[in-house]
Amino acid sequence: MSQRSRYLQNFVAWLLLGLVCFALNRYTNSDVALSNLFYDAETTRFPLKDNHSLTLLFHDGLRWLTVLIWLGLLIAAILPKCDATARREILKILAISLLAAMIVSMLKSSSVHSCPWDLSMYGGIADYLRLFERTFDTQNTGPGRCFPSGHASTAFMWIVLLYSPLPWLRKQRKSVAVLLLLSGTLAGAVQITKGAHFLSHVLATAWICWAIPLIYYGSEHLRSPEFTADQSQ
Repeated sequence: MSQRSRYLQNFVAWLLLGLVCFALNRYTNSDVALSNLFYDAETTRFPLKDNHSLTLLFHDGLRWLTVLIWLGLLIAAILPKCDATARREILKILAISLLAAMIVSMLKSSSVHSCPWDLSMYGGIADYLRLFERTFDTQNTGPGRCFPSGHASTAFMWIVLLYSPLPWLRKQRKSVAVLLLLSGTLAGAVQITKGAHFLSHVLATAWICWAIPLIYYGSEHLRSPEFTADQSQ
């Protein structure tokens, strides 16, 4: 398969994920239905919200693991034995992953969407707000700052690894993809069970983190001689 076909497939898949995320939140009640499974109406709270094991292992633990991986790659890049090509590519990975996490964080901090545990339907004070719903139609949006999921970005920021041309990553691409899917699912699931996020929040994070490497490496391949050759055939 040519580079052109591969990136076109990736781009279509990315668009479909965005459409699924939007439709899920805007036109269905799947977000609420899933979160209802982890909500206790009698105590008007999410029982796992303050679970210390979940917080320690799968929230703080995953976050610190991401920090260690990022710093480990940085150290590997600056070691004298790292050749120039590998160093340049590792620094790209670090920059793109950090940019993805920062964009998610900025969008989250400016969001009018409140977390499930802050919504009136779950014992909080805020009204439920769908994507692109007009805020002046809502009486109380609450504290907001909950869309997309910041914690899920600790896993999905590493989608960039699937696009890196580094030989050892290319050889292990399927394994890396499985690990990313599992870690992203775990990070998102923990926040959903605790009442911190809806499913669409997690999917939106994956969509945003996917967009950065897709755009960067896609544009890089558009300029490559291989892509030009494919296009001229």
